[in-house]
Amino acid sequence: MTTVTQQGNGAIVSPAQNQRATEGAWSVARRRWQEGTVYLRKNKRLPDSWWGRYVETVETEAGQLRVQRNVRLGDARHFTKPLAKRALREYVDKANNYQPLAVESQTMGKAATPFAVFAERWRQEVLVHKKASTGATMKGHINNLLIPAFGKLAVGDVDSERVQAFLNRLMEKKVSAKTVKNVWTTLRVMWNSAVAWKYVTGELRVELPRGRKHRQRCYTVEEVKCILAHSEGADRVFYWLAVEAGLRAGELIALRLSDVDVKALSLEVSKAIWRKSEDDPKTDAGRRIICISSRLGDQLKAYLDGRAEGFLFQTATGKPWDASNVLERKLNALLSRLGIPKVDIRLLAKIVGKDRTIEQATRSEKRAASVGLHSFRHANATAMDSLCIPQQVRKQRLGHSGNSVTEIYTHTFTKDERDAAEKLGEFFGTGWPEVGEKKLISFPNLSQKEEGLPIGGSEALVNQ
Repeated sequence: MTTVTQQGNGAIVSPAQNQRATEGAWSVARRRWQEGTVYLRKNKRLPDSWWGRYVETVETEAGQLRVQRNVRLGDARHFTKPLAKRALREYVDKANNYQPLAVESQTMGKAATPFAVFAERWRQEVLVHKKASTGATMKGHINNLLIPAFGKLAVGDVDSERVQAFLNRLMEKKVSAKTVKNVWTTLRVMWNSAVAWKYVTGELRVELPRGRKHRQRCYTVEEVKCILAHSEGADRVFYWLAVEAGLRAGELIALRLSDVDVKALSLEVSKAIWRKSEDDPKTDAGRRIICISSRLGDQLKAYLDGRAEGFLFQTATGKPWDASNVLERKLNALLSRLGIPKVDIRLLAKIVGKDRTIEQATRSEKRAASVGLHSFRHANATAMDSLCIPQQVRKQRLGHSGNSVTEIYTHTFTKDERDAAEKLGEFFGTGWPEVGEKKLISFPNLSQKEEGLPIGGSEALVNQ
């Protein structure tokens, strides 16, 4: 017989997988299916109530155990016995449909894996192959945003509706539209791996929240000339290369002397440094050869002074410059000395709008109104557009994979806007035909000509 040990409110029945019951001459397996029983429990102080009793299988360290459960179904004044049996059926059906964890896991499949577990596996298997800068950004998205939002959910429970609501909440928290787009890109890359690894099927479809596009501040021609005139030596060559060649800061500090051909007036971009880690350029198009001017070539010759090896911009110990140090210790100090504002307060006020103060501006909004090393790259793209350099050449020099990206970097100098206005004014505002006191200029339409109306009559009608 089955041995039962009383513990608290329930009774633990010893494992019964191999137990068999005997009925007459037949030996039968223990019945797995159960219906449970209901009984009325009376109490002097509390209302009488219906209770149900059933047996449930649970997993323990020692294996599977059959545990007797007693559950309160409701007050006797509200429940009849048939209603009590119906209420108990929910518990009994769950107990009857029990499956061992191994079988249950196999049935539910990988879709039941928590998102946090999948994310950790994705970081170990996929994220390690990303560039250092890309990997750090994606890791930040996962740890700071995706895990708090979806970590406890099963991967199969993440759907387009939940992702859309998540992205909308980010916008409500004043996260920039670009950051929201980048977070969505990280999640989409992870989702592609989940589909390939058969955790999920289908795709996520969302509508990215639209944010205000900020007009990025750019150095003017006068500001660039002032910066070059008031710098010297390595600093001048660094800023000049940044604005003429349009290199990214990481590409500049990764240049070695072997990448520079002073005689041919060219340089090759094949590496980039980010947080002291050397890697490939940002995109495949970032690998490029760029021509430099003879004026810049002369500056390079004077700066190198016969040096033939090492980084183009290096410290006394031979290590490459740190872009953050160049910005904080060199460029910002020079801008302050020249009276060039680091942040354009008027532009920032326009970006923020009337509903918030400048102090409440987000990080991306402050960045849009500020100038730094990357602003030289914007000035380069703008200057090439002003000089009518072909789009394909501009794209190649900037290392962009598409023309649309180059257009984002292109601004308009104030002088160009003034020249455009003057040219349009001259185009439309000069060469007008003379108009006498009685001579009217009109343009008769086709219907009047077909009907044979006199030209003079049509002129009178038009000019009324």
